Order: sequence, then structure tokens, then C-alpha cells
Amino acid sequence: MSELTNAYALIIGVGDEELDTVNDAIDINEILIDEQFAGYSKENVILVTGENATRKGILDAFKLLQDKTDENSSVFLYYSGHGGFQAGEFFIQPYGMTNEMTEEEFKSAWVSAQDLKDNISVLSSKRLIFFLDCCQAEGMTKGGISLNQKENTTDLSSHAIAKSAVNKFSKANGLAQKIDNERGMSIISSCREDQQSFQIGGPNSLFTECLLEVLKGKHKNSFEDPYITIYEVTRYLQKEVPKRAKVHNLEQNPYANLQMYDDFTICYVPQKIREELALNESNQDSVTLGKGQKEVVTVYRETEEATNLLLFVHGFSGEATDTFGIIPSLLSEEPKMDGWDIKPLGYTQNVNPELGKDISAGLNDIIKIADYLTTSIKYKFDKYDRIAIVAHSLGGLVAQKSIIDLQDEFRNKISHLILLGSPNNGFNTSFLNEVSNQKFADLSSDGNFITNLRRDWQNKFNNNYPFKLKVASATEDEIVSHISCFESFNEEYCETVQGNHLSMVKPEDKNNDCYNLILSTLTNTEFYNEFTNNEEINLALGKYDVIVKKLLPKVDALDTNGLKQLIFSLEGLDRKDEALEILNEHPLATNNTDLMGLLAGRFKRSYLKSFDAKHAESALNYYSKALEIAIKEENQNQIYYHAINIAFLSIVFKNNESNMMKYAKLALETALNCRDNLWKYATIAEANMYIGDMKKAEEFYSKAAQSAGIREKISIHTNAYTGYTHLISSNNPNDEFIKFLKSNFLS
Repeated sequence: MSELTNAYALIIGVGDEELDTVNDAIDINEILIDEQFAGYSKENVILVTGENATRKGILDAFKLLQDKTDENSSVFLYYSGHGGFQAGEFFIQPYGMTNEMTEEEFKSAWVSAQDLKDNISVLSSKRLIFFLDCCQAEGMTKGGISLNQKENTTDLSSHAIAKSAVNKFSKANGLAQKIDNERGMSIISSCREDQQSFQIGGPNSLFTECLLEVLKGKHKNSFEDPYITIYEVTRYLQKEVPKRAKVHNLEQNPYANLQMYDDFTICYVPQKIREELALNESNQDSVTLGKGQKEVVTVYRETEEATNLLLFVHGFSGEATDTFGIIPSLLSEEPKMDGWDIKPLGYTQNVNPELGKDISAGLNDIIKIADYLTTSIKYKFDKYDRIAIVAHSLGGLVAQKSIIDLQDEFRNKISHLILLGSPNNGFNTSFLNEVSNQKFADLSSDGNFITNLRRDWQNKFNNNYPFKLKVASATEDEIVSHISCFESFNEEYCETVQGNHLSMVKPEDKNNDCYNLILSTLTNTEFYNEFTNNEEINLALGKYDVIVKKLLPKVDALDTNGLKQLIFSLEGLDRKDEALEILNEHPLATNNTDLMGLLAGRFKRSYLKSFDAKHAESALNYYSKALEIAIKEENQNQIYYHAINIAFLSIVFKNNESNMMKYAKLALETALNCRDNLWKYATIAEANMYIGDMKKAEEFYSKAAQSAGIREKISIHTNAYTGYTHLISSNNPNDEFIKFLKSNFLS
């Protein structure tokens, strides 16, 4: 039996007359050292329980752990016992503390959150998880701190509850926050604010019961490797504990921070399962040690004297460290931002949201990060007088949910809120029905979450905000419509900047409107769109008449970009004949298949967001006209480009498989004769998908994914996913090809 040779654990269980937590600690210890289960070496696990779990015993155990571990060790910490908050201090309660103690004796006997943080920070390893199964330790002294009376939180006559916490420790997640050293340590506590940690029926607390199950591999439906990782443990606890508590009309929701160093191995899958499935254990060191992981960044800039905090909250397709590109570093160099600490908040690159790192995510992920943000504002960031939030994509929903949930004293700390490309009004129902699967359903514009969020936001603020607000949409946002961004906010708060959904927050330098919008908002100065073309803004907002009035009188003098804007605006005003006349007669547009393709692509993207048939018809007309010209000119690259788009619209818009096959074959024949590049691979893949050769489709989609950037990946996935789901009349997320597309283009 092989062991996790560099995995260590410190298990602490402090029992008393009211709460038997020693049993929890012993059971965790036994499963870790059981060679049939977790795979920890016996000498690598330190167990401290009962009368040995004094302040000295606990701190000595940390010193022993420090001696044993190195920077490549993984460290499993577990504490079961009372936790408390008195006189502004969070603490855990060691053995021997009684209500006969004076306040001074009490404080000298406890282990404060700062004590724990200091001892953890000395550990050289960053691969560390701390489980806190805390009940209460509130009010245990004579010295002016009163002892609470026992509370019955449920009907014990039902025998559903064998034991419950004696008194409510209402700041368990606050204790977790105060221990967090912002070095990527993972912390999960058994319950959140205003909740208790319960014991229901069995010998263990509910939290520890579920932890034991996940360590035994009972959470897994399938096994691909012999390890159980930190994030699957966290995810199981956050899902299973609330579900079981709810059965007994109780609330218990574990808290977890989300800025983890990496998704390192906690333990082995039980040996019996490994043997049955012949799982390979040969790579255990590399998995356990997390070699090659990027350094987690939880701070961009931090100073002792700063009293203001700028938080960046990213969407779920991004990373805490790089979603916003160079914006944090540019702001750090800006003298106007002196006195501001700058930090990211959200999933680190080593943690996956529940439904993967897609452009969107499940409602559970939004609520999870919103809870984390709310708790962080209250406890982790309590030293700051002002907190500004810059949020991108679904991070904007996170920020709004958190701000609503905050109590007034903490909400009043919010000084600025900047929402960038956020689906504030959710996603259009027709969009969800056409191009999505069930995971988006909760984010429908008329779904409960969005409806309640908008109602609560309106009731709370009624467009009278106690903070500076800006809401921005990108001119080429292919994911979130301008209506969704802006509809719930007065015009004075809304700005349009250049870019698409992802590029809007990745400027190349300071000469960028999104960056300057953030800076001007934070420094309370006027913002001007200096780097975004006014016609592009009007085009994005559908102000076609403004563009036509300006550009049509000087049509002969327009460059290609101006011509494109004019034609699209004429189309938007349903003046198609004029648009076609210009295309047929203007010297820059005559026989210009590239220009027609750009126009067709814009209409296609508009169709996929709105499912307006007029946009699809316009796209088909331009692609068809361009294809006709390309065939006459024998322009192979243009032939396959326009043909594959006609094949796409034939199945998605017209539901015409015959036309789809015709144009897919044409695209395939011509693409095979062209020079290798990203779009050739994507075209060959899509064409093979349409004609039914899925093996070839996967081969060339894999080639395309290897050379595609983020924007290209989203575009290719949109075409492939939309076309495929129309072909099979299903969007089942468990379909093998759908999973293949997701893993190649959205992970």
C-alpha cells in the first residue's frame, strides 16, 4: 500500500460536558491513518484531544507540525470544539476553560484567531486546508461577560436532534476570515453567521459526518484517478450539509473561502475502489504536491496605512489574477490612487465553479461568492473605511447580491460600484432556449433570481445610491446585451466602451476607455469617451437614425469602416434596398466579399442574441451574395468562409438539412485546398459535424482549440454548440460531443 508521503495533518478535538467533539476528532484521525482509506502515514498525523488540547498543547502541536513539513507538503488541519467572539477577538476554546474564570484568565487561556494565523503563517507550505467544526464559546467568564442561556432551535421531542450546540456562536465565518492569511490557504467552517453546527442522530456532528463520507469517497459517482481533492471535498460539504439540515427544518451552510492555492490532493480514494477500477497511483507525488501550479495572487497592492480598498470581482470564465489584465497594475502606479489597497476577490485559477469555467455559471456559484464577499466586507476587510468594487460579467450580479445582503453599517462602507459587461437583467428567454442548456435557466431575465435581485435593488435604492455607480457595456459584447446591462439603471449611470465581452477589461495601455472609466469613477472626475468611436457607440445602442443622418450625406467620402456602419444602420431602420444599392454601387463595396462577410457576421451575432428573424435573413442575404462573388472570383478562402456560415444558418434558422449538407460539403471541399490556419481547422471541423463525421469533427476542433485565443474559442464554441444542438434537437449537457466542446473551448 503506497502512502501520501508528504501529506500531514493536525487534528484537534476539545470536548466538554455539553459537547462531545473528541469523538469527531478521533474518527477523522482514524480514517486518515487507515491504509484502506486516506493513505496518510501514521507518524504524519498529530492528534490532540481532551485534556491534552490546552492552549499549550494546541500551540505545541503547531510547532511540531512546522518541524515536520516543508514548502511542498500538503497540510490538513481540523478543529472540532467551541469557537467564540468576545471583546473584538475571535478565538477557539481549549480544554479546561470554565465559567469560573475571570475575564483575564479566560483571555490568557484561549487560542485567538491571531494566534492561529501566526502559527499557520510560519508553515512554509501553501497547500493547506483548515476545517473548523465550531459551536459556541460565547459568554464563559465571570468578568462582565454574561453567559447565554441554552437555546432550543428545533423541536427536540421529534428525536430528530440528538444534540445541538449549547449556545449560538454567530460568527463562525468571521473566525474563518480572521484566520485567513491571504496566502491561498483554504478554510471551510461548519456554518455561517447566525447558524449553529448541529449533531443529528449519529455519533458525529453533521459537518464531520459529511466530511468523513467524502474522505471515504462516498460522494463520487465515477472515478478517473485515485485521489480526492480539496475542491471536491469543499463542494460536497457545501452541498450536502445544508440539504440534510433542511430535512430537520434547520439551517446550516458551511462557509468556504475561494482563493485556494491549488486543488491539491487531500487523500486517496479507498483502496477497495482503487483495486476494483485499477486506478493508477504512480503519479501521487506530483498530484499531492501540486507541482507546476501558478502562484496564487490574493493581493495586488497592500500597505499598512491604507484605509481604502479596491476589490476586483471577476466573472466565472476568468481568473482572479488575470481577468482584468493590466488594469490593477496601472491603477497601482496612478498617484491619484495613493491610500488604496487593491485586491482580487473570487475563484482563483486553481478552483473551478460548480459548472466549470464557462462564460456563465450556475446560481449556486453566484450565491457562494456573494456570501464570501459579504463576509469578507464584514470581517476580513473591517479595517477599511471605504470599499470600492469593480465587477465584470457575472461578478456584477455577485456584487449587487452582496450589497443588498449587507447590513446598513457595512453597506455604508461601499463607496463605488462599477459594473462591466454585467447581465444585470439576466439573459433573454429566447436566447436561453436556443443556445443554452439548463444551467442558465436560473439567470433568465424573468427567472426568480434576476426578478428578486432587481426588485430588492429597486426597493433598497430607487436610483438614489449612497455610492458612486457606473454601468458599462462593450460595443461588441457577444454575450451580454446592452438592454440587459442598462435597462435597470438611469442613463446618467450608463457608459459604452470599446471591445467585446472579454477584451473590454484587458486594455493594452492607459489609452483605453474602460480603464479611464474606472479611474475617473474612483477619483470622482468626469469621464469622456476619448478612445471609442461615437458611431460604434450609437451602433451598439441601436441609434441608427443618428448614424444615417451623419454619414449618408457624405457616403462617397466614407472609408470602409464608415461604410459598414452606414449600411448596418440602414438595415436597422429596415431600409434594406438603400443598403444593397450602396453595396452594389460604392467603389469600396463593389464585389467586396470581406465587407459583406463583416456585415453578415454582425447580423448573425445579433440574431444569436435576439433571435430576430430579420437579422438572420440579412445575414443570409449578405453571405449568399458574397459567396456568389467569391465563386466567380475563385477565391477559395472566401468560398469556405461564406459557405460554412450559410450551412450554419440553414440548420439553425431555416431548419433546412438539405441546404446545410450542400453548403457544408462546399465549405469542406474548398477549405481542404487552402493554407492551414485556425479558421480552416474550425471550418473543416464544423463541416464534418454537419455531414456526420464526428471523429473528423473532433480531430479538427482539437486542432483549432490549440491555436485559438479566448475570443476565437468562444466564437467557435458558439457556432459548434448551436449547430450541433439543432442537429440533434437536444442540449443534454451529458452528451459526449457537448462535453468535448466544453472541455476544449470553455475550460
